[in-house]
Amino acid sequence: MIKGVKIRFEIHNILFSIYKFNKTLNSSLIKKQINKQRKEDIGFLNNVTLNSMRLHLHSLKIIDKFIKKKLRDHEKILLISAITQIVFLNFKEYAVINCSVEIAKKLKLYPGIINAVLKKIAKNKNDLKQIKINFSDLPLWFQKETSFLSDHEKKQFLENFHKEPNIHIVFKDEERLKKFDAKLVKTSLISGFLLDEKNFQNRISFIKGDWWVQDFSSFLPLYSFKEIKKNKVLLDACAAPGGKSFQILSKKLNVILNDKNKNRIQTLKTNLKRLKLNAQILNEDFIQFGNKRKYDVIIIDAPCSAVGTIRRNPEIFFKKKGPNFDKLLSLQENMLKKASFLLNTNGFIIYMTCSFLKIETINQIERFLKLNNNFLLSNFKLKGNKGNYSKLMKNNFMITIPNTIFDYNIDGYFAAILKKIK
Repeated sequence: MIKGVKIRFEIHNILFSIYKFNKTLNSSLIKKQINKQRKEDIGFLNNVTLNSMRLHLHSLKIIDKFIKKKLRDHEKILLISAITQIVFLNFKEYAVINCSVEIAKKLKLYPGIINAVLKKIAKNKNDLKQIKINFSDLPLWFQKETSFLSDHEKKQFLENFHKEPNIHIVFKDEERLKKFDAKLVKTSLISGFLLDEKNFQNRISFIKGDWWVQDFSSFLPLYSFKEIKKNKVLLDACAAPGGKSFQILSKKLNVILNDKNKNRIQTLKTNLKRLKLNAQILNEDFIQFGNKRKYDVIIIDAPCSAVGTIRRNPEIFFKKKGPNFDKLLSLQENMLKKASFLLNTNGFIIYMTCSFLKIETINQIERFLKLNNNFLLSNFKLKGNKGNYSKLMKNNFMITIPNTIFDYNIDGYFAAILKKIK
């Protein structure tokens, strides 16, 4: 099989498994077992796969301009991938078209139609680059759960959701940031956006463990929270891959790290080793924790729809099925309930999600407070390098949609701090 066809066929199969069988991108890639001999192809594979999903709604609108009949799933996926490469990634048209035709033959589709349509699209690609997405083009489940957004917020989301994320890094301390050998747009005394993102994992300071990658939105709540002190017993209930835990450990404070997922635990251990940080690690279901041991601070980065990370995880919109909200909401509620039993009086629950949907964020906290009159919502302010980030705060909640700050992309995120008063 010709190399160009082979890797594009693999991309097609990955996209198909995500779309049809609700797989995640990571599990699909792992299943394909990319070996060392093909290491140079991983960048190409990731580029096309991720951008095909990020821009699939744009591609579908383009398809509708040229094809009126209902497409089979394989046809749809093949065309989405090819359009992404031709229109949005500016790959060589003849290579993309020829490979797509060969893949169509293997899948027993109609190669003549694929060939003809892609040639027309290639001819008109400069005009097609300008195609716009409306809010009504987004998945119905998302439209339903975001009816609370203002017109301005909806416009912001449409401008940002399909763009590639920027890399935000966090240092162990101020000194390491000052010694950093590359340009940063600083967001705090220990963090900033990386200007040169290419091969960042090869930087000596990264290998030495001076810093880690953590989205700005995820970093900010713990950086701003001042109640984490020595002699306190801390628990990170869903710790992997570890960003929030690293923030605490870098301050020479102790925190117990827990995660239910064994694969994520391995990632956490790998990250800790590179950063030369040590902590007690548990691999348990947080909801099944015994109630004897008590904590002063419990961090809950709760499982959620992850829609705030849509740029990093574009499969969220690409999958045929939306999130299982019944399961997620029940899990979030039970985690908050468990944390309330495990917390010492005057202790804090830091509840965070990489979602901005009300049902997973504000509604969850308000429901918890109604059921637990021994808790109150703590008032906290966000701080950073250029003053506080008050525009991200609303009624003592930190909440943002996928947006920009200093012209850099940040995730949608939510944080609330609950204090146990009796």
